[in-house]
Amino acid sequence: MTAVLVTIHLLAAAVWVGGSTALVFVGVPAIRTLDGEPRGRAMRELGLRWRPIGYGSLLVAALTGIALAARGWEHRSAFQIVFWVKVVLFVCLVVVSYLHNFVLGPRLQGEIKAGEEQRSRPALVAVGWTSYGLTLALPILGVALQRLAE
Repeated sequence: MTAVLVTIHLLAAAVWVGGSTALVFVGVPAIRTLDGEPRGRAMRELGLRWRPIGYGSLLVAALTGIALAARGWEHRSAFQIVFWVKVVLFVCLVVVSYLHNFVLGPRLQGEIKAGEEQRSRPALVAVGWTSYGLTLALPILGVALQRLAE
């Protein structure tokens, strides 16, 4: 059963990390070549299509992570520290992803539609890069946990 949970956990993480990487380095730069309403529509569509896949994979990773933690809890302090850092960073990832997709993104779209100054853009970019940094940190911590569990 542990092998099945690990496989599902890794596949879910791969979907999140790979999809996030594709968005950051392929999708968003391609859409930046557009202007005006087509750009806004393309960003919205990309976000709407990614959300069920991305957030679904985060949910699966969280559930399998909980199941794995319940099965193989190590009582050494180094393992516990890395585990709790991973949990905190995962929660941070969910929070910044929410801010990016459901607060700052729509706010920027509203500013663009209204022809206003795009005051939300710097915060949106900073939150997006923070999300991506957390996305990369989580599997690294997963490897560290595996090593500590050996």
